[in-house]
Amino acid sequence: MLLGNKVDSTQDRVVKREDGENLAKEYGVPFMETSAKNGLNVDLAFMAIAKELKHRSMKLPSEPRFRLHDYVKKEVKGAGCCRS
Repeated sequence: MLLGNKVDSTQDRVVKREDGENLAKEYGVPFMETSAKNGLNVDLAFMAIAKELKHRSMKLPSEPRFRLHDYVKKEVKGAGCCRS
């Protein structure tokens, strides 16, 4: 997963969102923007990574693969305007 920080502070950003998204696509990983200052998407990022690692360690051969991309998209889409 690739995280872009400082989403809350446009003047302090070094990397544009589009550049982060493109780099994440290049590496085949999910991208999301975060804010360490106000906590936006920080919990989501850690939960997604934890779920991926747990699934990898406990996966049975017949189980479907955990889709990190799908999980992140679903959670971000469900966040709406007021959930961090």
